Amino acid sequence: MLRVAVCIKQIPLVDDANFDPVTKTIRRDGVNIIGAYDLTAIAEAVALKHRFGAATTVITMGPPQARTALMDALAMGIDRAVHLEDRAFAGSDTLATARALAMWLAREFFDLILLGKYSLDAETGQVGPEVAELLGVPQVTGACKLELDGKMLRAERESDEGIEEVECQLPALITCAERLAKPIGVRAKTREEAKSKPLHIVRAAELSTDVGQFGFAGSPTWVQEVRTQEGPKVTCQFIEANDPLKAAEELMRALERRDALKPRALERASVNGVVRTSVPGRDVWVACETNLAGEITRGSLELLSSADRLAGSLGGSVGALAFGSAIAEHASLLASYGADNILVLEHPDLKQYAPETAAEAVAALIRERSPFALLLPASERGRDWGPRLAARLKLGLTGDAIGLEIDVEGRLVALKPAFGGNIVAPILSKTYPQMATVRPGVMELAQPVTSRVAKLEIVRPLLNPPRSRIVSSRSILDPTIKPLEGAEIVVGIGMGVDGPAAIERAKEFARALDAAVCATRRVTDEGWLPRQLQVGLTGKSIEPRLYFALGISGAPNHLIGIKRAGTVVAINTDPDASIFERADIGLVGDWAVLTPAIAQLFRQLRTI
Repeated sequence: MLRVAVCIKQIPLVDDANFDPVTKTIRRDGVNIIGAYDLTAIAEAVALKHRFGAATTVITMGPPQARTALMDALAMGIDRAVHLEDRAFAGSDTLATARALAMWLAREFFDLILLGKYSLDAETGQVGPEVAELLGVPQVTGACKLELDGKMLRAERESDEGIEEVECQLPALITCAERLAKPIGVRAKTREEAKSKPLHIVRAAELSTDVGQFGFAGSPTWVQEVRTQEGPKVTCQFIEANDPLKAAEELMRALERRDALKPRALERASVNGVVRTSVPGRDVWVACETNLAGEITRGSLELLSSADRLAGSLGGSVGALAFGSAIAEHASLLASYGADNILVLEHPDLKQYAPETAAEAVAALIRERSPFALLLPASERGRDWGPRLAARLKLGLTGDAIGLEIDVEGRLVALKPAFGGNIVAPILSKTYPQMATVRPGVMELAQPVTSRVAKLEIVRPLLNPPRSRIVSSRSILDPTIKPLEGAEIVVGIGMGVDGPAAIERAKEFARALDAAVCATRRVTDEGWLPRQLQVGLTGKSIEPRLYFALGISGAPNHLIGIKRAGTVVAINTDPDASIFERADIGLVGDWAVLTPAIAQLFRQLRTI
């Protein structure tokens, strides 16, 4: 019989987060829910139960009130529940949480372990890969399609550009993307039936005699403080939209007054022109990535720029870490952005990416070289193998950082957002190397020094055979549209564009502006645009200097993702739409009628 476990977390509502002014920690005594991704994992487990007769178990770790989440899962069709409940678990970071979950999961043989892609109160997706590493099983993160054939699992997972097809043998761990399965509603009858299903309470001492592995004591990372972060306060300037040409001309004048038509005049700091010597315990390493076209990603260059600044404070060097000798053709580019050493991990099993193999290869090099810090892009792959490496080496990892600093004691401080950016917390780690994944687009890109030359070193690690493999990769992004990453102008598309047939017209508007395109969650849910273009709470965060919101209602889920946008122009037929509360400039009218005139003026501006 197929045995399936689902790990879930009860979280406070994003808009209902409470803070203790004394302890500077999140209070979870308000309204709590099961996050959207965890609901997907529950629904997939129930689907496997119906298809294969799977035995299903739901498990959570948390205070007594977390039992409500377990009862909801039982009401959705899960067979039994397990609650890791003990004061000793309080204050656990992701690794301490993964350790407790893995210890219980190891007591029973599960063919498949499901988690949400990430929890909405943290958004890092670390626990799943860390549990997989501690259990020694392969993983597939961000799965949007699953197929089982005996002991073989085939999955499609979301990548930064499209879809990857992955194969692995069971047992395996899967983190579920939202579109993997439709959440299950809870009715009064099923809620009553759930009361008769088994629910077991597990204390820390039942998992280990050393309860110091859990909670604050067992957590390598700790929160220095919690800062609330207010959204921008704006007053919308409305433009009369009855005459499209006049409206477009007035809009252009308003944008010119706001300096929104000019590229940002950023005075970028220059990379240190001197090539530094490696100093064990003082070096900052950056995991560098390429896209499907073989180009170094902007996020990698942003991290090198930050590492260059950090290395100046530490007295060490900057190492660019990469997989495969093909990276050598980018050596000059990496050097120009601050790399002093380029460490290329080469092995036949590294030609095809697998998270367990990547983590194993880097772990061996870290043990040998002892860097001060390892920084990874918070990309789909960085979030995939980075947590696995952290669990392998028992290291603290701050996920989705939006800033990096060195404090007066010489420690790395990673600024971490939570609850969609409503909170920012400085995170420190007790372990070395310090580790962080960093959101692309939030770190300043330095001015490169093209005369720099880095030392290239090929490292050939000894590796175990990979337990998963990528069968194929494909992009689902429109190559005729400017990439969203780092875009200065972005056109956002909401449900108000009135159907998938209008998407091409919205894209034409973006092309006229030399802009990128993004979408609200509902648009990607409907399949009108790829999930990779979703901006918001469960998507990406962007900070363009100019943002056009076409037919976007202004739901908080989306507004969180444009919190750092410069000038926001909203076009909507509803004068009471919430988007106007965030917009700097508003036009009440049909976007399809207004945008051709705006596009024409932008084309003229670009030819000047």
